[in-house]
Amino acid sequence: MEVTLYGAGANRSARCRWTLAEAGVQFTSVDRRDLAGPEELQRFHPLAKIPVAVIDGQTLFESAAICTYVADRVPSANLIPKVGTFARAEHDQWVAFCLSEMEAWLWNSAVNLFVLPEEKRISAGLEQNVSMFKRSAAVLETHLAEYDYLVEDRFTVTDIVVGWCLNWARRQGHLGAYPSIRGYVERLLARPLCALARD
Repeated sequence: MEVTLYGAGANRSARCRWTLAEAGVQFTSVDRRDLAGPEELQRFHPLAKIPVAVIDGQTLFESAAICTYVADRVPSANLIPKVGTFARAEHDQWVAFCLSEMEAWLWNSAVNLFVLPEEKRISAGLEQNVSMFKRSAAVLETHLAEYDYLVEDRFTVTDIVVGWCLNWARRQGHLGAYPSIRGYVERLLARPLCALARD
C-alpha cells in the first residue's frame, strides 16, 4: 500500500499516523501547519482541510474513514472486526457516536474560540457545548467502567478514533468527573505507538 498523508501535528491526522503505525504501513508524511487552505489541498479535499490520505493513487479524506480503510486493508494487524460481524457494527456505532455526539461539541467551541476570525465568533453556545459533550461522555463512562476498550474489549482502530476525541477533552479539562474515561485515555497514552498529544 502506497500512502501519502497530509496533516499537521496533533490534529485529527494523528489518528491516521497512529493507525498506519499500528498497521505497520510505511507512508510519506506531508506534515505542515499551513497545509489547511484553499490552494494546496483543494485538489484533495473540497473544503481544503486536513487530514487527507492519497492511498494507491486514490484520495480519501475524513480521519475516521482513513483509519477504517487502513485497518481493513491490513487484516493481519487485527485492528478492526470483520465486516458483517456485530463487533463491526459496534465499531461503526462508537465512531458515529464520538463524531456526532462528542467531537462536534468540542469542535464548535474551538471554531468559536480561535478558528474563526474574532468578528465571526459566537460565544453564547460555549457553555452549552461543554454540557452536551459531558452528557455523551457519561455514556462512555458507563461502558468503560466495565470494559478496558470499546469493541471486543481489545485495542482496535475504534479506540484510536474515539481516544483522540477524549484526549482532546482531557486537554480541555472536561474529564474530571469521569474516572473510567481518564483511565482509558491513560491506557491509550501508554501504548508505544500512540500518536496522541500528551501535553
